Amino acid sequence: MSAVDRSPITLSTAVIAGTLCSIGAAAMYFRCGRSRTSRAANQEPGNNELIPQFVTGDFVANRKTTFLPDREYGLALDALVKACSDILIISPDGLCCLLGKRRVQPQPDWWFIGGRARPGETTRAAAARNMQRELGLQVEQDRLKVFANYSFVWQYRSQPPADHGTADISTIHVLRLTELEVASVKLDPKEYEAFEFLPMTDIINGGDRYHPALQRAVLDLFVWRRRKDLCSTVESQASDTQVASAARAFVDARLAAIGSSVSRESLKVVFDGSRYIPRSP
Repeated sequence: MSAVDRSPITLSTAVIAGTLCSIGAAAMYFRCGRSRTSRAANQEPGNNELIPQFVTGDFVANRKTTFLPDREYGLALDALVKACSDILIISPDGLCCLLGKRRVQPQPDWWFIGGRARPGETTRAAAARNMQRELGLQVEQDRLKVFANYSFVWQYRSQPPADHGTADISTIHVLRLTELEVASVKLDPKEYEAFEFLPMTDIINGGDRYHPALQRAVLDLFVWRRRKDLCSTVESQASDTQVASAARAFVDARLAAIGSSVSRESLKVVFDGSRYIPRSP
């Protein structure tokens, strides 16, 4: 079943109201006559392109304990949920995303580029560091935009005992590469056996071939893009007809994401080595 196939759905009043309020708030703000250049990008209303960090006191990360031996790290994984910064990397034409086929647990299959964050890092700083470590690319942090946050729970992990599994909270960023960057990609062979630029529509419609988190990420990216289009349309003082068209596109993308089979609070699957089989929670 495709991630966007769905039976008729009934949306709650709260969901519809929230969508309409987002549109109304954007229109009211951008039509109020404020100059575009008078606002910092991270001060726009409803901005979701970064995760704010609040630092209390003079925090200094202890780099001596950044990497733990497997035994100690395994004990930490038994007790803690780790923070990850992952990236959905987009091709220069905006139509495909780069996925890496991982060699190791907890996800030995196609997945995001990324990894855990270190103490004191912002999510974008961690994502940029992971980009350099895993792809050999140095990117400016400002190019990384946050569009989603997910919770992952895994049955297995690399550290013993492997069947204790692990749990993550992941911030998902989007980054569009240049042609030169695409030609410079060099994956870490210890972690990845291959990578591909796959059409995002193929991932959405790939059924059980791809992890549902990847399908949800593409749907959420489409919503994020349409929201940005809507805000840009209103901000440019476009006509009401153009604003209405952009608003419709945003709502359609949002409803497609909400109504998809991968949009549940908790979705359980089992990976058999080639496909993801749904299981009841």
